[in-house]
Amino acid sequence: IIAGVDRPDAGTIVLDGEEIEGAVHATPEARRIGLIFQDYALFPHLSIMDNVRFGLTAMSKEDAKLEAFTALGRVGLQTYANAYPHQLSGGEQQRVALARALVPRPAVLLLDEPFSGLDSRLKDSVRAETLAILRQSRATAIVVTHDSEEAMRMADRIALLKDGALVQVGTAEELYTRPVSLFTAGFFSELDQFEAVVSQGQAVTPLGAFPAALPEGTPVTVAVRLGDIEFSDRQAAMPARILNRRFLGETEMMQLAVDGHEIPVSTRQRCGVVPASAKDIRVFVSPDRALVFERSDETH
Repeated sequence: IIAGVDRPDAGTIVLDGEEIEGAVHATPEARRIGLIFQDYALFPHLSIMDNVRFGLTAMSKEDAKLEAFTALGRVGLQTYANAYPHQLSGGEQQRVALARALVPRPAVLLLDEPFSGLDSRLKDSVRAETLAILRQSRATAIVVTHDSEEAMRMADRIALLKDGALVQVGTAEELYTRPVSLFTAGFFSELDQFEAVVSQGQAVTPLGAFPAALPEGTPVTVAVRLGDIEFSDRQAAMPARILNRRFLGETEMMQLAVDGHEIPVSTRQRCGVVPASAKDIRVFVSPDRALVFERSDETH
């Protein structure tokens, strides 16, 4: 819709104070918007240079070549100007697509899951390079991703959607620390969930009682992040038994049996925090670390 490929059923889009969708419908080529596809969409029969200068039709051939060569320098690929897409790695193809999208100097750059085709090791470096290039070019970018960590690493602001509607908009820190719904909390964290009813301003769970600023008798879901479960001997700690544990390198994942909760409780701890011989332990969740939400259909 932003690019002008699809028409919305209702609403308007305004770019730099100018309406481009609504009462008017600006054509895609008139919108000053760049688009990088998930598969990069490079032309296999064209050289890297010709791929990058493809959209510079309003310039002379020489000026277009100079602009394209400058753009390739910005992404560190000037030496590949005469190569073809099949001769480049996935990360290099990503940078070519980025150079091609940036060379017309778009007002907004749209990226559709641009790193999903890369393996996990390559993804980190290409993502960092892409972010550096975007910041250097000062282009406004909208990136679609289903990866919460990627969103937090890249975004100045995150817009979280569910079923086509905006759920919450803000910085990564705002969405992580102050989620407005269980959906938001679960998107950015692994959670243990407990059902409770508000009584005297508290929600009582098998892991303890937590403040709940909701009317008396309100059904709630209490969500606890896996890393917020502490192993502690303090008086408020609750008894638990370790059912199994999995070594994950720096951390280990544990399943705990807790009285009053049929489903095993999961927790992620740094290796070595809990002795290998430990079975019966005590766990504690700080009252300010639990997230309490009024129970709704999304809970189930």
